[in-house]
Amino acid sequence: MPTLVTGAFQLLNDALTWILYLIPAASGAAIGYHALMKQMGDGDPSVTAAHNRAIRNVLIAGAIGMSAASLVKVVLAYFK
Repeated sequence: MPTLVTGAFQLLNDALTWILYLIPAASGAAIGYHALMKQMGDGDPSVTAAHNRAIRNVLIAGAIGMSAASLVKVVLAYFK
């Protein structure tokens, strides 16, 4: 395999490894932020609903991101 292709595989693999670490950390930070803001909303139903919706969106986006990155890593491992 040419060195350019091998280097590209290694670069993509390393980048995806970092992404697989960063997605849960960023999702956790965003969920923590929205939980804190929800609690500081003093029981206002609209604030609570908005932050609950945001927490749900963060969870969905994190799951999609982890799934996509994992799928690409599996495909890369197959072709390596």
